[in-house]
Amino acid sequence: MDKLLHFAVGLAVGMAFWGLLERYTRSAARTLNPIAFLIMVVWGASGLFFFRKLGVPILSHTYFYMAFPDWDIPLYQATRLPFLVHRSWLFHSVLIPMGLLGIWLWLSQQSPTTNFQRGMVNLLRDSAIGLSVGISAHLLWDALLSSTRRGFYIAGFGSSLSLLWLLANLVIGIGIPLLIAKQFRSFEPSSQP
Repeated sequence: MDKLLHFAVGLAVGMAFWGLLERYTRSAARTLNPIAFLIMVVWGASGLFFFRKLGVPILSHTYFYMAFPDWDIPLYQATRLPFLVHRSWLFHSVLIPMGLLGIWLWLSQQSPTTNFQRGMVNLLRDSAIGLSVGISAHLLWDALLSSTRRGFYIAGFGSSLSLLWLLANLVIGIGIPLLIAKQFRSFEPSSQP
């Protein structure tokens, strides 16, 4: 049931984000790959859990099944690294999609020369934006659900710092992709070698 609620919140936040694109940056809505965006929103919010029910072998793996912010659970079990306990600052944040957007920005400035290279760079951008929105939805639902129980805590943070962390990540996780979408034209690599 929890995965379905994360899924529903992820779809709602993803649709609201797409609605903002349609309303304020129509060219970004036409440029962004909707399939990559949707897959990454769902993966970030709830995981691709329905593939396990359908019996799709590769997509039934733990890392596809789980929401991206919950990857700290199997990673901690495998490594026992203390910073990977559940609700770690690394995975319950938008740091990883922001890092991917940084890599995209660097790659886009390298002026990819072939259509395939440009397509892959744009796919990285679209996937990172979708993942950022999906993680934001996951964090939002975790905070709403936790506030009705025991409060929202990031591992090692107190209540106030956890809420500040959540708020900062929600603003960054939605705001930065919107700012990037507004600037799509200026980031497009030139088609000349």
